[in-house]
Amino acid sequence: MAFKNLRRKRNMAEVKSKMDSALNSNTYKDDRFWNLTLDNERRGSAVIRFLPGPNDTEFVKYWEHGFQGPTGQWYIEKSLTTLEKDDPVTEMNSRLWNSGLESNKEIARRYKRKLSFVSNIYIVDDPANPSNNGKVFLFRYGKQIYDMINDALKEPEFEDDVQI
Repeated sequence: MAFKNLRRKRNMAEVKSKMDSALNSNTYKDDRFWNLTLDNERRGSAVIRFLPGPNDTEFVKYWEHGFQGPTGQWYIEKSLTTLEKDDPVTEMNSRLWNSGLESNKEIARRYKRKLSFVSNIYIVDDPANPSNNGKVFLFRYGKQIYDMINDALKEPEFEDDVQI
């Protein structure tokens, strides 16, 4: 299709409207990621199946920092330690923690890095959003869920337990 024809078919007012709303919005939602819908009591349930990723990787692991600095501005970045490089924030945190001062340890706790994982998942049953059933998404989760999965993969503790 020629560029002129493509340009004629596009509604430029609609494109401008989308661009303006993106510019004025301070939120961004990535539709590739699935999130569990929670009720008022912060409970939710769904049946998901973990899928292998590219090159048979089960997950991607990364570290990130997210904290509000002394001036009130936010610092939200992936940590260079994910790439096995020196990270200035992590180095600063180590110096603060190792200083022995409780006030410095409190600062280090606020600035510490967070471990996250991302896996491909298949939605078997999402009661809160049935339109997700049968679709593949990315799923971002933390160390607690990772540990639950890892524990489930270990040899069963009791004979009547089934190994995953």
